[in-house]
Amino acid sequence: MLKSLYISSFVIIDKMRVDFYQGMSALTGETGAGKSIIIDALGQLCGNRASTSFIKKDCQKAVIEGIFEVDMSKALENICDELHIEPDEQFVVTKEILSSGKSNVKINYQNASNNALKMIMPYFIDIHSQFETQKIFEEKNHIQLIDQYAYKDLKSILNDYQIVYQDYQSVSRQLKKSIEEDMSDEQLDFLMSQLNEIDEVTYTDNEVEELEEELKSLQNIEKINEVIQNFDHLMNHNYGVLPQFKDALSSLQNVVNYGHFNDSYDSLYNQYYNLMDEYENVMDIYRSLNFDEYRFNELQDILYKINRLKRKYGFTMERVMEYRQELQEKIDFINHREEHIHALQSEVTIKKQIALELAEKIHNLRIKNARKFENDIHKELQDLYLDKAQFKVNFEKTELNKNGFDEIKFMISVNKGQNLSLLNESASGGEISRIMLAIKTIILKYSPIETIIFDEVDTGVSGKVATSIGDKMLQLAKQKQVICITHLPQVASLADYQYSIEKTIGTQETLTSIHLLKTDERVTEIAKMLSGEQITQEAIENAKKLLNV
Repeated sequence: MLKSLYISSFVIIDKMRVDFYQGMSALTGETGAGKSIIIDALGQLCGNRASTSFIKKDCQKAVIEGIFEVDMSKALENICDELHIEPDEQFVVTKEILSSGKSNVKINYQNASNNALKMIMPYFIDIHSQFETQKIFEEKNHIQLIDQYAYKDLKSILNDYQIVYQDYQSVSRQLKKSIEEDMSDEQLDFLMSQLNEIDEVTYTDNEVEELEEELKSLQNIEKINEVIQNFDHLMNHNYGVLPQFKDALSSLQNVVNYGHFNDSYDSLYNQYYNLMDEYENVMDIYRSLNFDEYRFNELQDILYKINRLKRKYGFTMERVMEYRQELQEKIDFINHREEHIHALQSEVTIKKQIALELAEKIHNLRIKNARKFENDIHKELQDLYLDKAQFKVNFEKTELNKNGFDEIKFMISVNKGQNLSLLNESASGGEISRIMLAIKTIILKYSPIETIIFDEVDTGVSGKVATSIGDKMLQLAKQKQVICITHLPQVASLADYQYSIEKTIGTQETLTSIHLLKTDERVTEIAKMLSGEQITQEAIENAKKLLNV
């Protein structure tokens, strides 16, 4: 559930922090007070596109942060693993909208992307607005709604079907490509020429590195020769280090029997012969070097061919060899084209049959659950004073697709004697709100989402119908956290908690604030909703009656 929401420098909100609780909460306030701004802020946490227009005037950035308590599910754990986020019972989701047009996202204080929000937030919160109502009424979404309703029955078999269908699609594409692909003798000659070109230099990447090192050594021979000759001259020429060192030792030897020179002489004598040994080591290494012009030219030729292959077929020899395998498969395919096509056709037939069998099982489960769904909707509509309404889930068969072979349409007749028609063709605004709420209530019962926000779903209704809508949200609030934005006192009075959203107009700017109402404040707020700014005693009494205080 949504525990708290912090908003800073967002549109006309300077700074706002509000705590929410389990049960049903109503957000009320005058038109234009800023209720929709709070929904917009929550929408940003759900991954909606950011805009600099959301940043409060003269501010550098807007900040929205929500704290959510969640019951971890396996599906949510998988999403967290995919996003490299440590799963927890509490999630802190933060989004900053910068004046540069960019945005920063953090989930549990780890940097994330806007796409990550779109992946993880559907497990936390569902925001239902007028736009969401239109989505429910679109035919293409009806099959998803039935699948949500039948999730427990369909989950496993839908996963199996998706795997088989993807295999069927993949093999079908291979077959189509094989039939359409150029398989002429000219194409075969071209592929063979590429294969032969690669087979001229079948080296691994490690072997190529060794060849490059060998060539580099040969290229450095001339430089090495120059350096060593200079080294030899400095070390062993008549006036070089070693002869001079030896002459110095001979001179010192004349005084070893006088004073204390003997130890120094012995030490220098040892150093001279150590130096002589190292000099000989260097010269031995130099003498072992042999510049092979034939090998030098051979290496250049080999590496030239290798680099040409890399440019044509891949950046590494590993990739070149993978391309060679692809070439070999194509050549084999051309040489045995009829057999390959026949094998693919057989595979397509088998996989399609398996997919059809699974789709048939999915179809039967959908029909079974659709009939239960119809009955549930009828009960909900009766509670919402649409007792004459008839609701039907219509099935038509289509070509195999990612969902099976079902095309599903929700049909309804609102009045007695009226023919069934598509969901969005025959209902008024108030009826649409009730139908939507009925569908949403049924679907959300089977959803792991714990927080549902209704944005003015009671538009176009009043009286006992408004009360029935409030009752419906209150029933849902026994299982979920429900937050609703409403203009109707009948709905607001049913809430466990009521928040007032107020707009203050100053000399320089307009600001929105929110606070949780106490019982006496609720009486005043609902009385205002009943009678307007001029609160009458009758309105106060009616407000108390609605609140049972």
